Amino acid sequence: MLNPGANPITELPTDYQEARYMSVNERGVLLWLNILSLIPMLIMGLLIFGVLLVYHEELGAPLVINALPDSTSSTVGLILVLLILPLHEWLHGVVIAHYGHKPRYGIKLFVLFATSDGALFRRNEFIRIALAPLVIITLVGGVIMLFAPMGLATWIALAITLNAAGAIGDLWMTGIALRYDASALIRDEEDSMRIFIRLSVV
Repeated sequence: MLNPGANPITELPTDYQEARYMSVNERGVLLWLNILSLIPMLIMGLLIFGVLLVYHEELGAPLVINALPDSTSSTVGLILVLLILPLHEWLHGVVIAHYGHKPRYGIKLFVLFATSDGALFRRNEFIRIALAPLVIITLVGGVIMLFAPMGLATWIALAITLNAAGAIGDLWMTGIALRYDASALIRDEEDSMRIFIRLSVV
């Protein structure tokens, strides 16, 4: 649901000009993003599975709800893990709507996406939209893991790790956005981004 109290921007102010255009379809970008996705996946995997191991083996998992199933079939587990992909994009859309724009979902080159046609986001809004799924799924998933038996928690940890790997594009766009002043405006175009800055700060 759109946030009626938000102040969305849809028209580029006259004192702004395009400063940069970036696309994952540029030569080598998609390949490098896929390679670099191993970094957040490795970091998150070591962190989340390390915490899981310490929690169960050293701390005795005091919050675990024993009534929950300790294991599930591989098929069900994989389905639960893969559901993290549409959940990731839905969370992008929730934050897009929070800032007053209408989210649109789709798939392009076998990759799910969430965007908002014609929307211009302030730099910090764009960064919050980009990072929301990584932060929310990691935190919420981590909390749920505290109450899940080891077998079930392992699948949750795997989903969190997969989500971190899938967030490489969000991290890449965040890194680019942070190079510009907070007054910059950013337009998301499914698989690319345009950054506009005030003429006075060119």
